[in-house]
Amino acid sequence: MIYPLKKRRFLPVFALFAFVVLSVMLRFSSSILTLLDAVVSIGIQAVATSKIGGLLIPAYFFKNFWVVWIAIMIWAVFLRLLGFKVGFWWSLASASILIVITWGWSLLTFFYWDGGPIMVQNMPAVANVLWAFLFYQIQQILVVRLPLLAWVKQAIGALMVIAWLFMAAASIVEYDLSATTLVGSALFGYAFFRVLAMLYIRQGKRWQQFFGVDGKI
Repeated sequence: MIYPLKKRRFLPVFALFAFVVLSVMLRFSSSILTLLDAVVSIGIQAVATSKIGGLLIPAYFFKNFWVVWIAIMIWAVFLRLLGFKVGFWWSLASASILIVITWGWSLLTFFYWDGGPIMVQNMPAVANVLWAFLFYQIQQILVVRLPLLAWVKQAIGALMVIAWLFMAAASIVEYDLSATTLVGSALFGYAFFRVLAMLYIRQGKRWQQFFGVDGKI
């Protein structure tokens, strides 16, 4: 199901390391990140209130958690219709695990007690990291296999990147998320996908035999 991954083993490790560093810096209110986040936020707010701000209208809808969760379920059903029954469960289980890890990391990093429970923010942002994970799946499972010219595949990938950036911008406008949080979401989504994809490639056949599921791997 998953097209063989390029041998870039250092990239997931680097992405995860960068994510952890950004989380720690954000937790302790790094002055550099605070400045950068403020600049990005002011810029995006200005764009949102300008004439071209209407381009973000669809993104306000799609950035919702339930929308991306429904999109993931539709994608999983699509995999099942293609005959990838193990892939169907892998996609849903991976997304569920990702949600748990996201909330767990946020609690570990940004939760504290000061006369009552205080949750500073989520890092990574749940909906944004789920979209990143879904887009990575679509790219590596579907787009790379399409009988299209290389530039068309690159264009599709670029459109997914743009769509994610628009939803990130909408999250900054509506939820006041920091740019650091969204960068962290992309980094963590990438690292998570690489790890889970590698597990599927190596263990998919065993999972199929263990659960007694037929279909393609």
